[in-house]
Amino acid sequence: MKFIGAALFAFFMGAVPYSYIVGRVTKHIDIREYGSKNPGAGNVFHLVSWRAGTIALILDAGKGLLALYILWYFFKFTPVQLTYLGMIAVLGHVLSPFLQFKGGKGAATAGGVLIFVISIVLGTRAIAFLIYFIIPWVILLVLTHSQVVSLAILLPFLPVVMWFMTRDIKLTIALILFSLLIELLGVGSLRREWRASYEKYLKRYFKK
Repeated sequence: MKFIGAALFAFFMGAVPYSYIVGRVTKHIDIREYGSKNPGAGNVFHLVSWRAGTIALILDAGKGLLALYILWYFFKFTPVQLTYLGMIAVLGHVLSPFLQFKGGKGAATAGGVLIFVISIVLGTRAIAFLIYFIIPWVILLVLTHSQVVSLAILLPFLPVVMWFMTRDIKLTIALILFSLLIELLGVGSLRREWRASYEKYLKRYFKK
């Protein structure tokens, strides 16, 4: 019963459409009608500005992290349980009832979830681990202007690295399932955002 209540909490925390709100507040537009039509931070980057996109990214990632922090603080769920609850928070973002169940792809929210789970599992070692992952993620984000593309490239490496660091098979399986969920949810968006990123930003690096 406790886990069911926690799952509902995680879902509705994840469902808050911060990127949509940022688009409305900053440029007074519905970002679902322009660009990639994805109500996520990536579309805010493309349509509004890098500042608005950064705010949307922080808010979307923050809601995933905050949801798990609250559940961990009050109920002391294990890292494996938190990973599954994080999956539910991501599904809340994707199937947001505030957007007629047509939300974003969950990349930023997934990032917030993973940051918290990794911090709980690794403790002080998490700082070095996150630096090694965040640096290439930020570089990819700057190059592609898409958290979907950058996360899709890095995410498959996460369960492998965590296995070598923890040897926790249950956590590794949970992270594999988490990674598969994010990759599957992002297939359509990944195609669109890769095309947009290549044409607007990456193409210049391939010119002779």
